[in-house]
Amino acid sequence: MGREAKGQKDPLEAVATLPAIEARAHEPPPATGWPAAQRADGPASDVAAGSPSDSPSSPAPRWFDATAPDPAPPGIARSRRLWSIPLLVAALVLVATARSVAVRALLPLALVAAAAALLARGRRRLLPPARASRRGLSLDGDQLVLQGDGGAPRHALLATRERFGVTLLATPRRDRVVALLSSSAGISSIGASFDGPSRRTFAALLDRASVVGSDEIGLEAIGPDGEPISLDPAALAALLDELTARSPGCLDRFLVTDARGAALSLDGLELRAGGRVFDLTAPLEWRAFVFQEALGQAIAVYQGTWVRQGTSEIVLVCLLPAMTPALDGPSASLGSLDRGALRDLRLMQGSPESPPPADQRVAIDRLLMVPIRSALDKAPRPAAQAPRARA
Repeated sequence: MGREAKGQKDPLEAVATLPAIEARAHEPPPATGWPAAQRADGPASDVAAGSPSDSPSSPAPRWFDATAPDPAPPGIARSRRLWSIPLLVAALVLVATARSVAVRALLPLALVAAAAALLARGRRRLLPPARASRRGLSLDGDQLVLQGDGGAPRHALLATRERFGVTLLATPRRDRVVALLSSSAGISSIGASFDGPSRRTFAALLDRASVVGSDEIGLEAIGPDGEPISLDPAALAALLDELTARSPGCLDRFLVTDARGAALSLDGLELRAGGRVFDLTAPLEWRAFVFQEALGQAIAVYQGTWVRQGTSEIVLVCLLPAMTPALDGPSASLGSLDRGALRDLRLMQGSPESPPPADQRVAIDRLLMVPIRSALDKAPRPAAQAPRARA
């Protein structure tokens, strides 16, 4: 049993990467996605089965297109076209009424140029990116790699020959999902946006995601190149199928470190934190709470998760996020959320308590707090413990 780390005052230092973990080979998965060789010929949203691999130990490369970051909504493009009309009308009026030759010639030309720029900018934002240099993810052999546009550098996100985890996180409305990838290589994230039809089509995938606050910056899924890594729902589902086939337990696992560099992991049936191991198949005690502490002239509000099993006792801490979803409109209400979302929102809440002892604290990324509480909520409890959170 490990030794408790002592003396931590600020529990919100940056999360480091996990030290090297023993590599483990996996059998190759059935083919999903589509071959990287086809990526310049097929449509950007296609996700089709690739050709059989030449060797059982070498799965065929797969390519998953990233969606263009920050596409212009149709309403914005339409407003640009509408704004160009008054500019053109003003130019015609000046040509007809202005007395000065300079005003009648130069000012209408400037107005026409501005209108043309608005139209050209709107058209550019609606055009798809060049197909020969598009951005996406390549799963080639045991490497998941981010390939940037054109000659941009490649970034390795994951090595499937090692143990890795995939933690699914979603907004309360399930309109945004992020797959948090964790391994000895570090942490990266891949996102996807879901509309009404896609939420119904991929309901099983969305049910696996833990709900976090809509204001979480981690849901933007910024890649190592500084741009969001976003796939369409079908591509994200196909990528998760590939990763799950190579490591069947990856959706119930994460492998990171806490703020002091100690291992923090959840692997199906056990939680490792603060140098301790908690068996999730045996009775344990836990509770959620909130507390506040002074940081200089400010007051910071934290959330904590106290866990005890036998002689092992720790408190997981992080900043307190928003505990209610951002409503979509005046008529929106919590009643429109699914049962899993309501359960996770209740798992976020806790009663106010005094700050825990510093030597019991383990600072974690707050995106991981709900997945950890969800795993603790499924574990057996002593008879005196409060009932589990229910939707």
